[in-house]
Amino acid sequence: MNLSYQDALAFYELEGAHPGGFELTKSLLKNEEIDEHDTILEAGCGLGQTSQYLAETYGCQVHALDLHPDMVKQARKRFQQVDLPVHVYMNSIEEMPFPENYFDFIIAESSTSFTSIQKTIREYYRVLKPSGTLISIDMTAEVILPEEQRNEIMNFYNLKSILTQPEWISAFNKGGFAQVNILKSNTVLEELKNSKASESKVLPSNEDFNQIFEEHYRLTLTYGNSLGYRVFRVRK
Repeated sequence: MNLSYQDALAFYELEGAHPGGFELTKSLLKNEEIDEHDTILEAGCGLGQTSQYLAETYGCQVHALDLHPDMVKQARKRFQQVDLPVHVYMNSIEEMPFPENYFDFIIAESSTSFTSIQKTIREYYRVLKPSGTLISIDMTAEVILPEEQRNEIMNFYNLKSILTQPEWISAFNKGGFAQVNILKSNTVLEELKNSKASESKVLPSNEDFNQIFEEHYRLTLTYGNSLGYRVFRVRK
């Protein structure tokens, strides 16, 4: 069985693995007008950290969706332990089990890039209410990568494409979104330099997953100036 980077994240129960981490998530949400009347989707919820924060902080109705079975299992356990009525689904964000015009907000933290991007963006548009908001943190190519480098990155992370900033904006526009704003941008290396040191988590020993993270760190250092991320705020 071929193990993936997502398998490693699930095994080690790592949260806030997206650039900027959980502190970025909280700062982004703080700037939104969210209240208990809103219905919010976390698309690619992982272990459910953001969904828990949304439910506890704003008292809104939260739906959490992820395709990875271990992530979904751990997210469900998390919500049960803190007695939160978060609805959890094991499903792809490329074809979601929700009606049209259902959500006020969608939060997608480093999840859209791991799908067929255009298909997923069309789904975001479909399930958002009129004037609904999508906040998406996405891997972005800072330059046009040579084919060999693109393939190396895409094969490791199981990506179908790596978009530049103009390509992301074009994809959102093609998906029906007219208003696309960039709230934050940075390269991977600059983000690492500027990130605050956090308390390290003692990880269980597993040779296969350790190798996956070693390769992840190698790619991060090798392509840290060529890869970055953008925080997109997109309105329907």
